[in-house]
Amino acid sequence: MTPVFALHPLLMLALFGGLGLTSYAISLAFLSHFGSDQPGNAESLPVPNFAATITTVWALAMGFTAAEIWSVNAQAKAASAAERSAIARIGGIAAPSLLDNAQIIETIAAYQDAVMRYEIGSQGMRPSPEVDTIIEHLRASIFSLAQARVPDAILHKVIMDFDELQDARATRMAIGNAPVSDYKWYLVIFLTLLSQVALAAVHADRRHGGQRAIAIFTFASTVSIWLLALHAHPYVGISAISVIEPF
Repeated sequence: MTPVFALHPLLMLALFGGLGLTSYAISLAFLSHFGSDQPGNAESLPVPNFAATITTVWALAMGFTAAEIWSVNAQAKAASAAERSAIARIGGIAAPSLLDNAQIIETIAAYQDAVMRYEIGSQGMRPSPEVDTIIEHLRASIFSLAQARVPDAILHKVIMDFDELQDARATRMAIGNAPVSDYKWYLVIFLTLLSQVALAAVHADRRHGGQRAIAIFTFASTVSIWLLALHAHPYVGISAISVIEPF
């Protein structure tokens, strides 16, 4: 589903709108079929509460998916803040006012550029060999501080910040790899169609009312799914999180 989330919002709306119209047409076909099945026989029609059961399950699935989306976005923001903070602390210690280590500053700048170019461009989900190489260079630069007789307290602080940088990067890639399972989206789409069919079943003896009910539900579900999809992936789309800023 990630390629879908990367679409322009209007294109995404058109896609979900097309799915909504398709499911609407399918449900109208079921409405026509149910209405022609033993006309006048009330025993062949489900009770109205039947549709409420299916739509309640749909609402629960939507709610659980939305809750996971907000949770994943919160985790992504925390990881982004941790990565930026670690970069700023390492760069601050290496600044001319403290260690005056130009090599570390250049490596940090190269790390930021490589992350934005090679990892964020792939939705932050795949480790880049270029970034891995830069991290190894940064590790070597930090270890060289021990030979330069840097105070132990400062050396320990730089090593801690470096470890936090790696942890934040690993968290970012883990979130980017699987923000929300595609199967949950498939479940929501399936329950949307099933809810439309259920509405058709309980309105089989009131065809015009059934058409209106299905149309209203189709519109509401399409817009709801579209709004959720806009925020489904923390690293793509209009709600994409800014991972790091130039140092």
